[in-house]
Amino acid sequence: MINSPSTRLGRVIQQLRSFGELHANELESLAADLDAAGASDVAARLRAYRDIQRDEADMVVQELVDIQADLGDDPLPQPTGTDPAANSARRAKWLAEQEAEAERLREPLSRRDLFNRVAQKDDESPD
Repeated sequence: MINSPSTRLGRVIQQLRSFGELHANELESLAADLDAAGASDVAARLRAYRDIQRDEADMVVQELVDIQADLGDDPLPQPTGTDPAANSARRAKWLAEQEAEAERLREPLSRRDLFNRVAQKDDESPD
């Protein structure tokens, strides 16, 4: 059976999300080790890189999701066991919120704003 482009994109999106989460968890673990070793300034920089990487990966995933939605007019039937909530109002609202957040993240960020964001996250993290 030939897989549709939409299905193939779905698999790529799932893999990117999994890899992104895996790498973010690895970087957080390394940052925690640096905190324990007394290198909290390096740990804070590493967390900033982790957040930037996560935001950029989310932008890529969102673009792929948009492309997948454009391919949604695929005449092939959807496989059984698909998400029954795919067309729900809650999901539509959530997707709109995700798109708004992705749009906010696409806007340029000054260094001062970036460092303020990192400093705020460090203040919120439990010690």
